[in-house]
Amino acid sequence: MTEEQKLNKVNIGKEIIEWIIYFIGAVLVASLLQSQLYALTTVHQSSMQNTLLEGHTLIIDKINYQFSKPKRGDIVVFLRGEDTKGFVNRYKVFLKDVQLRFHKSFRTNRLIKRVIAIEGDTVDIRDGQVYINNELLTEPYVKGFTPKMELDCPFTVPEGHIFVMGDNRENSLDSRSFGPVDTRSVEGKAIFRVYPFSQMGKP
Repeated sequence: MTEEQKLNKVNIGKEIIEWIIYFIGAVLVASLLQSQLYALTTVHQSSMQNTLLEGHTLIIDKINYQFSKPKRGDIVVFLRGEDTKGFVNRYKVFLKDVQLRFHKSFRTNRLIKRVIAIEGDTVDIRDGQVYINNELLTEPYVKGFTPKMELDCPFTVPEGHIFVMGDNRENSLDSRSFGPVDTRSVEGKAIFRVYPFSQMGKP
């Protein structure tokens, strides 16, 4: 083998190593973005009709709630029963999601709901309508009427929690049955619908 051939072989080897490094770097950057900053999620329930339908794809903002708390009216994504706060916990969630995708599955405890009340608010349901702090809540997004809660009513939301409901009130598993959601379980706020393209925009 000539010196030129040896040099070409070394250069090809270096180029392969560089491409491997670039690829690993790209994967790391993408995983950091997905786990810590913004993420895509798909709607798998019918509880948010007609605002969101099954199959809709959303962008979740994971940054906002690191510096502020969820507000009434926000559409939030949360993992019921899981702590998503902190770098390590968010990265564990991401790795589990990747594993599930390889098995063509998804988390059944990832729910998308609307924040109806925040800590300190008192929730009451009377005659199919929602009252917050004894004031009727205007809800143009609701499908159907709102059945009463399984919880004792009126209910005051404890500190560090939010009260959520689906917009499809007659077909939604939400805080009316499983109680308030710990804000540590909230992954982020749904800020943009990317699919279907005909409905692209703020949900």
